[in-house]
Amino acid sequence: MVVKDSNVFTVTFQIDKGEKLGLALVGGVGAPIVIKSVQDGSVAQRAGLYGGLQILNVNDFIFSPETTHHEAVIALTSSDLVRISVKECDSRPSSQRVTREDDATSLHQNMMLDQVLEDRNIKDLSYGYRLKRTEIGTTMSVFLQKRHAKNNFHLVEKAGALWLAGWNQKEPSLMNKFRVGDCILNLNGQTITTVAEADNIIETTPSGVDMLVQRVPLAVEYKLRRQETTEDWGIQFRQNRIVDIIHGGIGWVAGIQPFSAEFDGSCCAWAVTEVDRKPVSILCRSTDVITAKVDNSNTEVTLTLQPSEFVNCIANDLLENPHYEEFVARS
Repeated sequence: MVVKDSNVFTVTFQIDKGEKLGLALVGGVGAPIVIKSVQDGSVAQRAGLYGGLQILNVNDFIFSPETTHHEAVIALTSSDLVRISVKECDSRPSSQRVTREDDATSLHQNMMLDQVLEDRNIKDLSYGYRLKRTEIGTTMSVFLQKRHAKNNFHLVEKAGALWLAGWNQKEPSLMNKFRVGDCILNLNGQTITTVAEADNIIETTPSGVDMLVQRVPLAVEYKLRRQETTEDWGIQFRQNRIVDIIHGGIGWVAGIQPFSAEFDGSCCAWAVTEVDRKPVSILCRSTDVITAKVDNSNTEVTLTLQPSEFVNCIANDLLENPHYEEFVARS
């Protein structure tokens, strides 16, 4: 059911057992909670929600400027019956309003920037930012001799693709060639999506394997800076996940948003998989270890983040390998 009042409209819908809400959020604590994207065919899409809408309240829980991203997620997932009020979060003419997923991200970045410039505690934007010109998402070709490729990779099938969870850390020919979370697109020119297909091609090749790899396509990278080594990054970790960002802190200025990651149709937290481009074990479950790696970076640090649900998926699959310890990439 949809009830409209001026530019605000309220939607009420039921989430049946086994169904997913199917939306991802950005914002929180100083920035409006905005729908970043809506999954095709999801409950949210059928209810008429789309990217770029600002959420005003859910089941009578009012979203204030102090509402955290985590509180917003809890409000949306704590009941099977959802009543949500939203509005266009833009004052431009309706023909120019944000109604598409790709524009929602730009809109959020603009709102974050406006808030940063208005915050008297922040002097400039040199504290950090998201890196855009990186190798993330690019493709590369790697040629390996058959003896170097056979039985030396742990691949995981998920979401219709083949992912690299680890490789034999004792094989010198594999060092500095791969990153955890790489997507294997094809071997010897043949598209592959299963471990069995990959194993068959490697087994039957007479000499070597030409691998076409997409570099960590699910990842984002942020470069953070602080004036003194004693200054806090403003990021709260729980195990390998980012669970909160302190308002006005370095992580907040850089635009890091907890629980804004997406994998296989679900929103989730970000997990740290590299610090300063050095791998962090995907099996690491120690908050202290992650915190220490980040704090040991003096005044600058580059964080590589991937969706926590994805990291959990490939980590759990890797643990099923009886020799998993030999395949764990770590620094």
